[in-house]
Amino acid sequence: MEEEYEPGVIYVCKCVCPESSSERVAISAHKKRILGIVSETENYLRERRIPQLIRFLISKILAQESDKPLLYLEKLLDDCMLFRAGVGTAPVLYENRHLEAVIKSFDPGQRGWLTAGQIRRLYATLGLAIKDEFNESMPCETVLKNVTEAQENELFDLISAGVDD
Repeated sequence: MEEEYEPGVIYVCKCVCPESSSERVAISAHKKRILGIVSETENYLRERRIPQLIRFLISKILAQESDKPLLYLEKLLDDCMLFRAGVGTAPVLYENRHLEAVIKSFDPGQRGWLTAGQIRRLYATLGLAIKDEFNESMPCETVLKNVTEAQENELFDLISAGVDD
């Protein structure tokens, strides 16, 4: 038996166990509106990378351990805006000394270079996206330069998300 559908009505399946059959249920206009608002909100947050921005700000506040976190947050946001405008330095999560220590931990034999696999794990450890392929091995100085640039680029992308060009 062929069922007819009303145009403009959204149907969902309702599971009625234990037979595992399904029954169609129409969504009311009120629920459609709520689902639309939720979808718009999720899109807004995703496009502007708000969860990642909040995670970054909280991480910086926790790392700083300031007695006046609101003042620190205000300065951090100002620094981010200056960096985005091309005026200031990047208020990145990891300073060079931190990056050097992490790179050194991936080179315990002090060879002075890392393999492509080590570099991929390094990026994953730091939470950085890998955008380029790596040579079979790379000098640690080059890795440091690349990781520093990647961190600054990701911060720039984060604080520029949702900004009209």
